[in-house]
Amino acid sequence: MPRRSGICKLCLVDKPLASSHLIPAGVYKYIRKGEHRPIRVGGGIVLPTDDQTQTYLLCDDCENILSHGGEAWVVGKLLTLEKKFALYDLLTQRKPNFNFDGMLIYWAAQNPEIKAAKLTHFALGIFWKASVHSWGLTEDDSLIELGPYSEKIRLWLRSEGSFPEHVYPVAIVSRPQTTQPNACLPFEQTRDQHEGDEGTLSWRSFRFQVPGLSFVLNIGKTVDQGIRALSLHTPPHPINVADCLTAKSKQIFAEHFHRNRKPKAFWNAMERLRRERSGPKGDPSCS
Repeated sequence: MPRRSGICKLCLVDKPLASSHLIPAGVYKYIRKGEHRPIRVGGGIVLPTDDQTQTYLLCDDCENILSHGGEAWVVGKLLTLEKKFALYDLLTQRKPNFNFDGMLIYWAAQNPEIKAAKLTHFALGIFWKASVHSWGLTEDDSLIELGPYSEKIRLWLRSEGSFPEHVYPVAIVSRPQTTQPNACLPFEQTRDQHEGDEGTLSWRSFRFQVPGLSFVLNIGKTVDQGIRALSLHTPPHPINVADCLTAKSKQIFAEHFHRNRKPKAFWNAMERLRRERSGPKGDPSCS
């Protein structure tokens, strides 16, 4: 594979750089068949394309950090064109912990076959890569703007820092019978306002999709309690399965996720469960 000298964006060391993919190369095998093609979002356009989005960004050592951290585990479990979906099958081996009008929530902490840490590392790795380079899609320096959170995520990806405060990744799994394997590069969702318990709230929200699986990254001190409760990183590591959110994935700039009433319902249910089990300071992941 060709190499190019430069500063690796992840370790910040001058090394030979490999041609790094924004979305792991293994994802393309799920979507490059017939009319099924990845969707490129950037620079104000939404464009189906057969091109793999890549650039000289990381050294081999840092590529391995992202691969071992989550990419290798996640890529092998995505939705295929034949409707096989290993991650969905692992989730649905057990009954959902919550069901809100067809939006199912599973606690990954109760299923040893679900690697929530690898899902989280996979998601933040892709959001981070989009935040440190334009990938040829915009005239700016980066595809998305994470501000100071980008550096905090970089350190966490390398196990050199704790998980950043005010960062809430949400994982949404599609039902295989109701969706097609598509991919969408990271983009910032329309930033709008939400009426919360503390008044009008606003925060930044980003999204990307791989076959059968979407991630929404919410960042900021004012992120709604319902969204915080859905954070994949936080025990009991909730993962969502929902047809309504699958439909939104097909509409790239659909209504903002946090305007849905279901995250708030989940938060209320978690609070009730916490009080019932061990009082205000109890941990619902202990069951």
